[in-house]
Amino acid sequence: MRVSPARFLVAALSTGAVTLAVTGASASAVTSPRQSVKNAITATKSAHSVRVAGSIDEGSQKISLNVSATTLGVGQGTVGIGTGTVQVRLVGGTIYFMGNAAFWTQQSGASASKLFAGKWVDTAATTTSGKSLAEFLDSADLMKQLFSSNLNGSRFANAGRAKVGGRPAVVISGADKKNKTSGRLYIAARGKPYILKLTIGGKSGTGGLTFSHYNQPVSPVAPSGAIDLDTLSTG
Repeated sequence: MRVSPARFLVAALSTGAVTLAVTGASASAVTSPRQSVKNAITATKSAHSVRVAGSIDEGSQKISLNVSATTLGVGQGTVGIGTGTVQVRLVGGTIYFMGNAAFWTQQSGASASKLFAGKWVDTAATTTSGKSLAEFLDSADLMKQLFSSNLNGSRFANAGRAKVGGRPAVVISGADKKNKTSGRLYIAARGKPYILKLTIGGKSGTGGLTFSHYNQPVSPVAPSGAIDLDTLSTG
């Protein structure tokens, strides 16, 4: 049994978000825009934990994310694909997840939906299904997926300042004509230059993500009575 929501969400977000990462800019007039983007991405990737929330409309399908991801081997949150949603927790090298009927039908078929919808199941984070879900809860991996492009392919311009969750931010608009994608990147204007918000628009989708709760504790609890998919698979 293979559960792979990651291939949908990461593909949709990274296609647009990588472009926006390219279009980031300075939280300081002294630092060059290109270097400021590098600083922002580096700072964001180095955080021990972060909450990422938002959604992307990709054609007829809406993809959503609300997770607390860490570099510490734990994480939790909710991933949505269309009408399918799945709660996910990473604890002690095991992925626990509970999807609704639509999630299971989309990922594994109607028979799996009848068996597992609304129930907690688990699998090792090293299995194919476990890796697909664990990458949403590993902040370093998630940031790598979202912000892995080089900085040479887009135009960018200062779009003023704003506040994101009460925090002052530098706003940069950008456009990538080759990929027909545009959007805005919001970088913290004080303290470490963390990315606070990302919005995209274009052929790859429209929507955005917010980044918050940097370096805050994340303490998921393994649900009791979860069905062990690895044992079922072996059987």
